[in-house]
Amino acid sequence: MKTLLTILIYILSGTLHAQSDKISNNEIRRIIELKQYNIDGELMFCKKTLPEFYFDRAFKPAWTNDDNISELIEQIKLAENEGLNTSDYHYEYLKTNYTGMHSLTPEMDILLTDAYLLFASHLIAGKVDPVTLNAEWRATRKETNLKKLLAEALDNIEIARSLNSLKPTYKTYVRLKSALKSYRKIKSNGGWPRIPEGESIKPKATDPRIPLIRKRLAVTGLLAHEPVADSLVYDAELESAVKVFQKKNGLEADGVIGKGTFNVMNETVDKRIQQIILNMERCRWLPLDMGAHYILVNIANYELEVVKNNELQLEMDVVVGKPYRKTPVFSQKMLYIVFNPYWTIPPTILHNDIIPAVRNNLNYLRKNNIKVIKGNTEIDPSSINWAEAKPGNFPYQLRQDPGLDNALGVVKFMFPNPYNVYMHDTNHRELFSKTDRALSSGCIRLSRPIDLAVYLLKDHPAEWTEERINKVIGKDKNYTVMLAEEVDVHILYWTAFVDENGSINFRKDIYDRDEVLWRALQKSPPSI
Repeated sequence: MKTLLTILIYILSGTLHAQSDKISNNEIRRIIELKQYNIDGELMFCKKTLPEFYFDRAFKPAWTNDDNISELIEQIKLAENEGLNTSDYHYEYLKTNYTGMHSLTPEMDILLTDAYLLFASHLIAGKVDPVTLNAEWRATRKETNLKKLLAEALDNIEIARSLNSLKPTYKTYVRLKSALKSYRKIKSNGGWPRIPEGESIKPKATDPRIPLIRKRLAVTGLLAHEPVADSLVYDAELESAVKVFQKKNGLEADGVIGKGTFNVMNETVDKRIQQIILNMERCRWLPLDMGAHYILVNIANYELEVVKNNELQLEMDVVVGKPYRKTPVFSQKMLYIVFNPYWTIPPTILHNDIIPAVRNNLNYLRKNNIKVIKGNTEIDPSSINWAEAKPGNFPYQLRQDPGLDNALGVVKFMFPNPYNVYMHDTNHRELFSKTDRALSSGCIRLSRPIDLAVYLLKDHPAEWTEERINKVIGKDKNYTVMLAEEVDVHILYWTAFVDENGSINFRKDIYDRDEVLWRALQKSPPSI
């Protein structure tokens, strides 16, 4: 009996591999050389990478093992967990038409390869190239040798492992992935109720909408339970939950349920799922290595964090660029700090703000301690025809001297970049009391700049102690201090993220980037 079973297994194994052996190299070569990139209505997207892959293997069929094929189809099914579309990777076609090795055709072999290469590319670098959407988004697209990765995965029968190795491991991504699962479950359970808008509701008030508000917050776990009685009273327990809700949605946590809070409560669960997916895609645009020590600014959250060895060292509020003077997204290294900086007024501010102000009142420059410089020489402002000043024919620099009234405050932090963006103190500290802080001309203003300077210089060989820093700031002398260790800086834009307590946070899309990205994600993938 044992001998008979062995023979049957041998025959079955031979049958499974025989079908793939029937696929000739010439058949695959013909399809590729004729550029038949539409197979039974399935468009292929790896028009550059796929031919190279088969050329490297002399056009031999790639998918000769049932385990490899089954693993790939299962991994594509799970693409939704990563916020990706299974339809991009031929899922329905493969699930329907692959019924075992006997069903394999040259066309299916090529489609399987196309599916793997595209899926792998999207996992490691994202489906969308951000620079095609926003000029202010500078991201170096991550590259890996996908052809080599696939060849090794096929040889070792490790398709699932190879794809899983490409998924981002950043804590933000992992947490968003978990939140996506939770919000999809909320959707399957019917979502949350819509709250009728109307007059604001203050704590201790009585209002017929209170039971609905309780249900709304209970759905997302902000109330541990729904009360047995549908009380109409806005009590202390509900007030506490409302304040948490407001904070987690970037609103002023005052406990008053007004128009802004109603609007956010009434965002649909579909909209929140969409936001989570968008920000998972943005995570895929990040560098592979954020660095062991880095400064992260989330523009949409108006916040800066300093992280070292995965531990939060410092955090503070920031002011970022106005919607029409957006703070760009990029990564760079911080190299040095300048105490008591000069402010050389950049061209945009010069021509849009300063020159018009000078035309109205020549004393504007004197009142704001701004000098006109040509080369190394100070120029008398009254000698300039300001009416004719325009971009291209203004050979001067306008520079504000150091001091407490300087627009950059008493310190700036430099990480050279093409946008001339940096972090700095400000002489308008009242702006940090605002909830919406997209108020600068592009640079990042810090609420606690001295704390950041003290932190970055605490081990400096020249002993830039807190006491020494406090002695020099506000003077008219300029000090440049090179950092003993360069620090990575990541300026990012996340409208959904999960905080250290595991709670999902949503933020207003201040630069109107979410809808643009969502439309791009719904389109057919660009070719690779």
